[in-house]
Amino acid sequence: MSAATRPVRPTSAQVDAAVLDTAASLVARRGAKETSVQAVADATGFSKTGLLRRFPSKDALIDAALDQCVRLTESVHAEVAGLNDDRARDAATIAALVDLALRHPGWARVVLASIPPIEDERLLPGLARIGALVSDMFRLDEASSLHRRARVTGALGVLVTLALTYQDQTTAEVARPLIVDVCLTTLGGIVGDGPST
Repeated sequence: MSAATRPVRPTSAQVDAAVLDTAASLVARRGAKETSVQAVADATGFSKTGLLRRFPSKDALIDAALDQCVRLTESVHAEVAGLNDDRARDAATIAALVDLALRHPGWARVVLASIPPIEDERLLPGLARIGALVSDMFRLDEASSLHRRARVTGALGVLVTLALTYQDQTTAEVARPLIVDVCLTTLGGIVGDGPST
């Protein structure tokens, strides 16, 4: 087998990222208390012992999974932070979050779990940080109208649902433009506190 056809082994960082995304997905669905290291091992194909070499405890694994979700959200936030035009910012935010959700389904499940937040004290700080970042991306605050907040929440729900539905690579490439379009349609082309005229 030539070097060109030899399968490329994932790096340690890539393995960790995949494990943490799976852990995030399980935590978002089950909560911290009901997510075990063994469940993450079963879902990833790694041994429990192997995971515990990388992450010394269940708490360390959950913390790292949530930290990864926060960092991923921060990267999108940084990407759109300089956009001052509200419509351009909404469009760029939707596109970047769709890409993120398609690459990291665990992140998508965590976002879904944060709308409204699941009642798991262990997860609340991470979910609150992600929620604050996403709210800032869409310029939501206490003064935002119910109309705007409902549209953004609906667009996020659609984004996550469709990204999780079409997450395999072949379908994701074809589905991505449709997901972005449906999210933007759900958002309604509105900015600020009310519908555009």
